[in-house]
Amino acid sequence: MGYRLACTGEGNGDHGRPEGEDSTRVSRRALIAIAATAISVGLSGVVAGSASAATARPAVTTYSATGGLYGVASVSSSSAWAVGYAGNSSAPKILMLHWNGKAWSRVTSPSVLTAAGQLSAITAVSAKSAWAVGSTGGIGTGKNHSLLLHWNGSTWSQVTSPAPVTGGSLAGLAVTGKTGWAVGYVNTNPSAPACCAGTPLVFHWNGSAWSRLSTKLGNGSYLSGVVITAASTAWAIGGPTAMITGALAKWNGSAWSWVKDPVSGPYHPLNGIAAGPGGTVFMVGTNNNTSGPPVSARWSGSAWKTVTVSAPNPSGLNAVAFAPGGTAWAAGVARSGSGTQPLVMRWNGKSWTRVSSPGGREELYGLAFSASNYGWAIGNSESGKTVILHWNGSTWG
Repeated sequence: MGYRLACTGEGNGDHGRPEGEDSTRVSRRALIAIAATAISVGLSGVVAGSASAATARPAVTTYSATGGLYGVASVSSSSAWAVGYAGNSSAPKILMLHWNGKAWSRVTSPSVLTAAGQLSAITAVSAKSAWAVGSTGGIGTGKNHSLLLHWNGSTWSQVTSPAPVTGGSLAGLAVTGKTGWAVGYVNTNPSAPACCAGTPLVFHWNGSAWSRLSTKLGNGSYLSGVVITAASTAWAIGGPTAMITGALAKWNGSAWSWVKDPVSGPYHPLNGIAAGPGGTVFMVGTNNNTSGPPVSARWSGSAWKTVTVSAPNPSGLNAVAFAPGGTAWAAGVARSGSGTQPLVMRWNGKSWTRVSSPGGREELYGLAFSASNYGWAIGNSESGKTVILHWNGSTWG
C-alpha cells in the first residue's frame, strides 16, 4: 500500500483500508525509514486491474495474526525468519516469526522482541548468523530508538555497540561475512518540518563490529534499502522526506553520495533493491506520477537501465529478491474496486512477467528464497492480518 505524507495532523492507524486516491504516495518501506519523525501518515490506495481469483493456501505455511510482515530471510527448507509488527499498527509491537520446517511460531526472546516498535528487514548470512533491524518505542514521537539484532545460531540478542540512536529507525540491511550495512533515518529535530528535519542513519559492519558512519547525504532525507555488490561498492535507495519520490545513493569504498536515479520523473518511490550474480542489481517501486505499471531498473555491472514491468495499470512493487541460481523475483500489490490482490513477478532474463499467486485483499512486502524451488513472500491483508505465501518450485500457496 502507499502512504501520503503531510507536515501536520494525526496518523491513521488503519494500514489496511484505502482512504481515497492521491497522486503523491510514499511506500511503506520508505515510511519505515522515517517512522521516527512527527510527520503524520495517511493511507492512500494503489489502484490496479483485477487479478486471478483467490485460492486457498496450505495451512502449514500460514501464520495469521493481527499485524503485518515487512521482511523475510530463508536459510533452508527447515529454517526461515519473518519480521514486522504485531497488534494495532497505530501502536505496534515488535514481531518476529520462525519457520522450523513444519510451522511458523513467534519468537519472544529476548524481551525486546515483544516491546513497542517494529522490525523492517532481516537477512541471514548462514544458519548461525542472521541480522534484523527496526526501531523500538513510539513511532512518530522522536523518542524511539534504532534497533539492531543478531542471531548466533542459538539465540537472538540486541546489539548495543554502537548505542541505539535516539530518534533513529533502521529500515534496510545487507550483510556478508566481511562487510555490511544497516541504513535508515534519524530524526534530529522532531519539531522541524519534513523538508529540513533529520538525516540518513548509517551503520557499517567491518566483519567483527558495527560502527555508526557519518555521511554527507544532507538533511531531510532517508535511506530505506541497501545491497552490496563488491567489497568497495554498495547501493542504497531512499529519498527526501518532504518529496514522495525515490533517490539512489552509492558507496564507492570511502563515502556515500547521491547518484543519478535512472527512473525519470517525480513521484516514483523506490521500495526494494536486491543484488544478484555478477554484480547485477534490481530495484523496484511505484509510479505515482502517472497511471501506469510499477517502475523497475537494472544495474548490469556497468550501467543502470530502466526495465518495463508488464503488470496491471497501476500497481506497485515493494520487494525484489534473487533466488539461488540467479532468478529475480518481485512482489507488491494490485488493486481494483473490489480490493487488493498480491502481485508476484518473475524475471525471465529479458522482462518481468506475472506469476499467479493466491489470496485476495492482501499486499506483499518481502521475498526470500533458500533454493530455486523454495521461497517465501510475506505481507499483510486489508483486515490487518499477517500474510505468508510459500513457493514450492511450481506454484505459490
